[in-house]
Amino acid sequence: MPIFVRAQGLAQIRINEYYWNTPLEKVLKDFRDKYKIQISWDSTLVKPFTLDYLFTNTPAPTAVDVVFRNNPEVGFFIDDKENVKVISRAILNASKLTAANQRYAGKPQKFNFTATGIVKDKLSGEPLPFASVLLRGTNRGCSSNVDGYFTLPNIPTDTSAIMVYYLGYYKQLFYLSPHADVNHIVILMDPLTTQLKTVEVKGQREDLLKASEGGNLIKMSPAKLAELPSLGEKDIFRTFQLMPGIGGSSGSSAGLYVRGGTPDQNLILYDGFTVYHQEHLFGMFSAFNPNAIKEVQLYKGGFEAKYGGRLSSVMEIIGKTGNDQKFNAGIDAGFIGVNAYTEIPLKGKGSVFLAARRSYKTFLYEKIFNSFNQDNTGPSVPKPAGVMPGGMQRMIEEQQPTSYFYDLNAKVTYNVTDKDIVSASFFSGQDYFDNSRDMNHSRGGLSVSGGITDLTKWGNWGSSMKWSRKWSEKLYTNNLVSISDYTNSKDRSDSRTIIKEDGTSSAFNNGSIEDNGLKDFCMKTDNEWKWNDHNQVEFGAQYNHYDINYKFTQNDTLSILNMKDKGDLLALYVQNRLNPYDKKITLVPGIRLSYFNSTGKPYAEPRFQSSVNLTKELKIKASTGLYYQYANRIIREDIQSGSRDIWVLSDGNKIPVSSAVHFIAGASYETRDFLIDAEGYYKRLSGLTEYTLRFSHSFGEKVDYSSLFYDGSGYTKGFDLLIQKKFGKLNGWIGYTLSRTRYNFPVYGDGYFSASQDVTHELKLVAIYKIKHFTLSGTWVYSTGLPYTQPLGGYVLTMPDGTTQSVIIPGTKNAARLPDYHRLDLAVKYDFTMGESGKGAIGFSLFNVYNRKNVWYKEYTVDETGLTETNVNLLGITPNLSLTLQIR
Repeated sequence: MPIFVRAQGLAQIRINEYYWNTPLEKVLKDFRDKYKIQISWDSTLVKPFTLDYLFTNTPAPTAVDVVFRNNPEVGFFIDDKENVKVISRAILNASKLTAANQRYAGKPQKFNFTATGIVKDKLSGEPLPFASVLLRGTNRGCSSNVDGYFTLPNIPTDTSAIMVYYLGYYKQLFYLSPHADVNHIVILMDPLTTQLKTVEVKGQREDLLKASEGGNLIKMSPAKLAELPSLGEKDIFRTFQLMPGIGGSSGSSAGLYVRGGTPDQNLILYDGFTVYHQEHLFGMFSAFNPNAIKEVQLYKGGFEAKYGGRLSSVMEIIGKTGNDQKFNAGIDAGFIGVNAYTEIPLKGKGSVFLAARRSYKTFLYEKIFNSFNQDNTGPSVPKPAGVMPGGMQRMIEEQQPTSYFYDLNAKVTYNVTDKDIVSASFFSGQDYFDNSRDMNHSRGGLSVSGGITDLTKWGNWGSSMKWSRKWSEKLYTNNLVSISDYTNSKDRSDSRTIIKEDGTSSAFNNGSIEDNGLKDFCMKTDNEWKWNDHNQVEFGAQYNHYDINYKFTQNDTLSILNMKDKGDLLALYVQNRLNPYDKKITLVPGIRLSYFNSTGKPYAEPRFQSSVNLTKELKIKASTGLYYQYANRIIREDIQSGSRDIWVLSDGNKIPVSSAVHFIAGASYETRDFLIDAEGYYKRLSGLTEYTLRFSHSFGEKVDYSSLFYDGSGYTKGFDLLIQKKFGKLNGWIGYTLSRTRYNFPVYGDGYFSASQDVTHELKLVAIYKIKHFTLSGTWVYSTGLPYTQPLGGYVLTMPDGTTQSVIIPGTKNAARLPDYHRLDLAVKYDFTMGESGKGAIGFSLFNVYNRKNVWYKEYTVDETGLTETNVNLLGITPNLSLTLQIR
């Protein structure tokens, strides 16, 4: 039978108790008898359950919420007389009496106050970063920080309502009331993906990507990646490539070419540490496991002063913390590899998240691998359109290459107190390729023995430890220590012994060995001071220690480059987020001050972002800033052997500190159903560096290979247009980019030439259609062709030892263009449930449906007849099947 108890002042009551495997009814009796909380419950309803939790000065409303937060059968609500009523969750949901949906009918008792709280996933208890928290009926609001906490000042009354939006979740309306603890609000968001039985959701946004969050910012929901066609793996980078301003016409690379920039000019942060190599399988997939990612946001340019060290863009990836209430696991399998994860709760005080992904050989893996291995140049950005080596045929024994990739993610999060969170995160992504083989052949009186070494290993691992502290309702701090370690080693050498009929022999070794390594140790602190509703100050400091080495050796003895550089970078920043005129205007002035000891110079980087809401739907925006980059990945151009990219450290002499100035302006018009966003941009670049061997052929003269670094400058200008349909069974977007990226390197001649990533026109169409448990989708990408260097001719040179070498005469840098690129991809996905304990999905996709022969690069061979040109094409039509299972 029900039991009723009465008390007063619920919000003022503080709970101090420790429970370990304690029956739930005993907990409720303590609340009733020791703390005089007005509460009612049915003994038969709560009898099966226990509680493990430490309450330390916890407000009573928060304590009650903790008790029932993740209970699948029992819930509660608080009426306007501060009675806590425990009832069946089925009845609770049916009557819509959840605390977040119940409106307080009494009179307000508090005015003009500040509320603080946290936004969490309702099912897992994970904090949700960067959620939009608004005071209902106004433009006033804020965003939750990286740990899900928010501060909302100047709330008019304690009967106001808060509206919360988060990509991939149902919007949540939360009613305040006099009995609520406004300093410890917990807002639980319900994922859209949990409502499989819903045929059509009205009034709810189901965006995969959101591009209207201020200037130049795109957010993505990793949970919805499976809705789009994929080449074997769900991929956050390839999904971003479908947005305007981000290059999507390189079917061979998941790298991000943002507004004319190159992938190394993007700052990629994973749980606070920098990831320097972000690709698998020669660039075909990104190295980030989507099952391990909670939130991703990308600044396409004009980013704030809190970020530094890059010229083009910033991507901030927040890894999953895991379910802090109950065990959860899942597995994905497809034609590329298997992907598994697990979430382990730590008795309500935190969680452990583990994920692993590994490739295995199937027809799809082999097809992709073979397309890259036609003439393997190792793990570079998309192989530049250009000349490939010719040369004599070799007699080798057939041997199956060994190739695989894997990545690991681990994260431990622990809530030390209500104000302190400690977390540790680890990431490792590695690729391995071994195509070494023996060579033994006899013909025409000659006996040839030896072998070819063709071994490439590359990857990145990193780790961070973070302490987050909520000092007060106004001040929040994140302190982080991290390390990132990038390695890229390539050994492609040939050793042979030739024995003639008369018994004389000759032996020689040729080929090249390259090793590139980068270590980045970082310490930083970020602070947010909420001065008032219209003014937030953000400030911090960062220290980086770089240790970069690069060694390039040819023919065993010729050392082309042997670089070992270390440097220390210290940076301070401050920025002020201003929202005057009822938040119709947003201004973010800021400055970043740095000192780099390798050059002995200070660097000042002023930044400014602004937006003005002219109406509820129409916004104009602009941003500008100066940006410096101290560690650069430069192109080592080599016409004969194919170009590669290497990480080097600026020294202010041979390798200058690169810089960019951004100017961006645009407007957006957004309604419930549609978004139209347009931006124009101009980016001025200086201190660009390239290394080339094309000018090193001084026969008979000693070459100083360390002097073959050349400086340049450049610019990018363009226009992005996005038209997005956000509601209904059919949604998607159209993206268009008009741009031009030009470089000027005096060593290549006077004037500007097209950068290798320059694309004049690019059009992208995305459509997603939902009907019951099925999701149908399609993407179409079109772009004009990439530039490449067309050779003027070639000849075969006989060396003094009798061997021959092909020599290519390069033409004007990037003066020719490949044919236009276009591709259609289609996919279908079926979602299903497995009782109450799990769910799953089966997906099928077709890549390059009409089998377009898009040219990847042009290959050239030289023989006695001259120069022969061959097109090397990207993947044709390719199917993929995937299965996803999730168990709770």
